[in-house]
Amino acid sequence: MELIENRLILSFCDNGGSINIENYIKKGGYKAIRKALEMKPEEIVEEVKKSGLRGRGGAGFPTGQKWLFVPNDNNEHYLVINADEGEPGTFKDREILEKAPHLLIEGAIISAYAIRANEGFIYLRAEYLDAFRILKSAIKEAYESKLLGKNILGSSFSFDLHIYPAAGAYICGEETALLNSLEGGRGIPRLKPPFPAIKGLYGKPTVVNNVETIANIPIIINNGGDWYRKLGTEKSPGTKIFT
Repeated sequence: MELIENRLILSFCDNGGSINIENYIKKGGYKAIRKALEMKPEEIVEEVKKSGLRGRGGAGFPTGQKWLFVPNDNNEHYLVINADEGEPGTFKDREILEKAPHLLIEGAIISAYAIRANEGFIYLRAEYLDAFRILKSAIKEAYESKLLGKNILGSSFSFDLHIYPAAGAYICGEETALLNSLEGGRGIPRLKPPFPAIKGLYGKPTVVNNVETIANIPIIINNGGDWYRKLGTEKSPGTKIFT
């Protein structure tokens, strides 16, 4: 079987990466959010569903389908990004966090808009000190550029993004244990159902996605779900980063 390399996410990590906002924009960054804000949230969900993107954290659940579980209402919703990369020998997410933080931020903004969330959290592995520093700086740049906060790019959509350093427990890679930890409790998995999309962080509908999953969102919005689906395999479209 011939493996073909398509450097989509990693193209933003090449040649020193796109750590600051100027370099990210030069590589085509933050075009997808402008396009997304002209779409309806349900249109974005449909595009992601069409792409066939599956969760890149290990479970492989269809991302668009997961987003559809969130109630279509005006109640408070949350987006949580699992950056607690605890598998031994795994550091693919760290590559994104340290070299393409704005790709993750743009993906978070679009994802939050799609699920009607106004607040998001990056649950970051505590040992990733460089990633914390780089992410903190990138988020600050995004706020200064009106890409985070109130009325993003002059729209009616507002979104705040926070970094939450994890406590270091391996079990918190499981989404409900992660949510318990994020709330300040012990990282113990919850009984399901209800699933986080119905009752998650602070009892509100919550989507928990992996770093690599979210980093794919701007690429899908820029190029279209049909284009993305042609990559990869029939059962697992798109690209996958391996370490």
